[in-house]
Amino acid sequence: MLTHTEQGMTPSRSMADIANTAQLVSLWLTTKRSKESHRAYETDIRCFVAFLLGQNPLQVRLNDIDLRTVTINDVQAFADFLETHPTKTGLPLAPASRARRIAALKSLLNYGCKIKYLYFNAADDTLLPKTKDRLAERILSEVEVMTMVALTTNERDKALIQFIYYTAARVGEVAQLRWRDLRASRDGQGQVTLFGKGEKSRTVLIPKKVYKALLALRSASDTKDTAVFKSRKGAAPLRERQIRDIVAAAALKAGIQGKVSPHWLRHSHASHSLDRGAPVQLVQQTLGHTSLHTTSRYAHAKPSDSSGLYLPG
Repeated sequence: MLTHTEQGMTPSRSMADIANTAQLVSLWLTTKRSKESHRAYETDIRCFVAFLLGQNPLQVRLNDIDLRTVTINDVQAFADFLETHPTKTGLPLAPASRARRIAALKSLLNYGCKIKYLYFNAADDTLLPKTKDRLAERILSEVEVMTMVALTTNERDKALIQFIYYTAARVGEVAQLRWRDLRASRDGQGQVTLFGKGEKSRTVLIPKKVYKALLALRSASDTKDTAVFKSRKGAAPLRERQIRDIVAAAALKAGIQGKVSPHWLRHSHASHSLDRGAPVQLVQQTLGHTSLHTTSRYAHAKPSDSSGLYLPG
């Protein structure tokens, strides 16, 4: 492909020392806080490069394409390809997966424009696929949550599941939890300061029984900087993947179908607390939602009334 210089266009001065696609992607990834997601983001971009070259994503090199030559037609063709091309399952990618890949490309090109490496975002006008709202499918019943807790015999794992459910903590917030983040509150309760999405902190109360279970995990040698949830191999904190595995195993033991993750417990916290009369503003504060509209989705996911109930039966 021709570069802008070869096409007779004078390149603008970049705000960063970037000479190629690989360097742009590397710098772009530093703006993404979740290290766990870096590989997925890079894979999404490799899929785009592979599509343009007609090659296998595992074999392409990022520098095989100059992103300054990418056109709107290229991006739209990629979106059409994702929608129609069968995968190993024989079916095209699910809308959510397609949306993630296009969103990653949008983000990368937008970043390239921001630092003046690119002239324009060729993906700016490409619409993300609409996805089905599956929130209701990811809300456990109170009985299911209590069964997960009851059947978990390991005290650390039991306390972990209870902590996520009662505080609505995100998995990343749990992984970085240290003893300095916990302290006693009134009436035997505890409180925790969670630092999570958007670099925002919030303080959440912990029920007495859960706080007591957490304190039981602390050893005499633990300092304020020691992880609350440690791996069985020394004082190393549980990684996000390990936390997901613990929750998934507990759900499987409880006979719950579906790929249950820690976020399901967060969803369940929101739904159950609203069902029991908690003010939606309080639930919003506990979950750390910026918008009240986001929290209100949980009420719509489990409606208490419907016009169909008024029809003759």
